Amino acid sequence: MFTQPESSLKIYKKRKKALEQKSFLPKELTRLVDFIIKNQLDAAEKASPEKNPRKSLTPSHEVLSGKPLLPREQFPLDYRTSRDLARKILDFMGDGNEHLVQSIEVIQKEMEQDTEFLDRAMQKYLEGDDDFFRTFGEKTPSAPRSLNFVVQSATAPSLARTGETMSLALPRDHTWQTGHCPVCGSLPYIAELREKQGFRYLHCNFCHTAYRFKRMACPYCATEKSDSFEYFHTREIPGFRVDVCTSCNMYIKTMDFREMDKKVLPPLDDLESLPLDLKAKEEGYIRPTLSAWGF
Repeated sequence: MFTQPESSLKIYKKRKKALEQKSFLPKELTRLVDFIIKNQLDAAEKASPEKNPRKSLTPSHEVLSGKPLLPREQFPLDYRTSRDLARKILDFMGDGNEHLVQSIEVIQKEMEQDTEFLDRAMQKYLEGDDDFFRTFGEKTPSAPRSLNFVVQSATAPSLARTGETMSLALPRDHTWQTGHCPVCGSLPYIAELREKQGFRYLHCNFCHTAYRFKRMACPYCATEKSDSFEYFHTREIPGFRVDVCTSCNMYIKTMDFREMDKKVLPPLDDLESLPLDLKAKEEGYIRPTLSAWGF
């Protein structure tokens, strides 16, 4: 999404009206998503994470064996662009509902008292330190994931730019044997079927890299037992289904727009298919990653 801002913006504008008509999405949320997506695409054009040094990439033979090119905690980040976007998001959310306003005020007060707070929060996100965000969430009980939401949304354009650059070092059209992202080692949050053959691609929750993975394998526990796989879908949400692994009790949503006049936009698709997450959880299945929006 962030690697081709102009193309993604066209796709988003085409799908925006349909998103706003989803009865399960509050207008306040679609308004926030609209603001964030447009500003993320703008930030993606400005982001220059390559200005920050990074450590050497993992040798290709080790990557093929399952190690990531660069662990997420070592990812270069354009702090300036991410910081500017975070402040824009905070200001916009500050005009939202009462619960959000209270949380944003707490975050902004923290930033006033500690000028390094926002940068430190972004570094904690790179490190995958959810305890940091969970603990801070105790200060904002009405919206405990607010800080994580802001940081994840603000850093996404820069991280995606880095992911795109580094993915060029990967073998093209390679089918990966492990479910985690070959670029950063993070788990995928949504899957996609492409081309006539239905090649399966996973989308990384951290650097947004799309990588090809085995069709009949669980991306989370790696089992390939055919009797462990089930799926379900609903007529109300065409083009989506939930793939379930009974071995680990986890699930991943899958997009299949091959016979539809619809272009993939993973963060938006993740939100549009939210009712499938609710149904999966009702059935007792677990999503091992956060959504594209940090909740």
